[in-house]
Amino acid sequence: MSDHLSNKYGNCLFVFCGGGCKAIIQAVVAAELVQAGFRPTHIVSSSAGSCNALGFVENPGATGAEKTLRIWEEYITSPDAIYEVHPFVREKLARLLGVVPQATQGWGPTGSVLYDVRRAIKFVPLVLSLCVRMPLRMAGRAVSFLFRLMDVFTSPHKSFRRLVQAPEIQETLDEVDRYFEFKKMKAFLDPFPLLSRLAEQIDLQKVLASPIVWKIIAERYEDGATTVFSNKDPDLVVDAGDDARSQRAKQELFVKRIRASMALYPLFELVELDGYRYLDADMANPLPVEEAFGCGCDTVFVLLNVPRQSVRVEPYPLRDLLELNAFLRLNERYIHHRLKDAQMKAKELGVNLFVISPEDIPSGLGLLEIDRKVIEQVKRRERKRMKEFLANLDAHNLRYAPLIH
Repeated sequence: MSDHLSNKYGNCLFVFCGGGCKAIIQAVVAAELVQAGFRPTHIVSSSAGSCNALGFVENPGATGAEKTLRIWEEYITSPDAIYEVHPFVREKLARLLGVVPQATQGWGPTGSVLYDVRRAIKFVPLVLSLCVRMPLRMAGRAVSFLFRLMDVFTSPHKSFRRLVQAPEIQETLDEVDRYFEFKKMKAFLDPFPLLSRLAEQIDLQKVLASPIVWKIIAERYEDGATTVFSNKDPDLVVDAGDDARSQRAKQELFVKRIRASMALYPLFELVELDGYRYLDADMANPLPVEEAFGCGCDTVFVLLNVPRQSVRVEPYPLRDLLELNAFLRLNERYIHHRLKDAQMKAKELGVNLFVISPEDIPSGLGLLEIDRKVIEQVKRRERKRMKEFLANLDAHNLRYAPLIH
């Protein structure tokens, strides 16, 4: 950061929120902030935001920003570059197809419907992305809604989680599971393609040794508690006496904690650590206000992937139900109230607060939807918008703005 910006804004923190493939918007915005001279000393991230944080933490400054965008441009360019159908689901589909009657012989382009469908399994991720987007979107919104519902039941006697774990409910689920084996199905999708690409591009040793303090937010499944991991955790510190095997073990542990932050259950499987299971915190804590303001930074940039004009404050039950498959999400009112909390914190602590969110989400960009054309479109739009934002930066400082209603 230049001396002028450092004197005026002090230590900066970037909050990288989740949003699946919509996080490309966040990556472009963060890169523009860095190019303008804002170099974060701290980063707080969850979900897809953790993917973006990797590059910024590995190489602080313009180099890391450029690398993050390059990963999007070269490796995260289509749905099949992000996920595959989970092996368990693939196995069940293959077993189901194995009982198709032989009467289907002679049908289909190749003379066998069975062969055609088996061959199509290889393209299921693409089919899910292009032709069956609604179930995926509804799954994401439904999971988000369920976790919002869980948080409503604060009394241990009315806990939604305890209700699900009641003996009668478990007995019913066990009976159903005898036939469908749902408990063996850890997730619908396998994020291995994305994780392998990130592992190839990122030097984890540089991430652990980075001067940037990176806090990674996850949620503990058993009790819903927000958990904060960090690249500065004591058990990740590489000692001079560590051999290559010890260093690799610490890096693998760190990767597992990053995976926990990205585990959008039930689309992706939970991550087990120290006897607990962890999942994507963005579903229950989409804007980690306490964690952000607990870092002691002078300036906080919150980078949302939620369009500003889509946030409705007043509930509308019927419309909420219909909007399960629209850009609006059931927890956006919650985000709105968290922004109010953030503004109050900023005024109380004397911290500069900037919240940057897109005007809208371009067509073809969603939780698991993306292609090269959309990436180029986002880059053009967001770079132009950020030039206008940075030209009049002080006007956007929520520390001095009227209270959000």
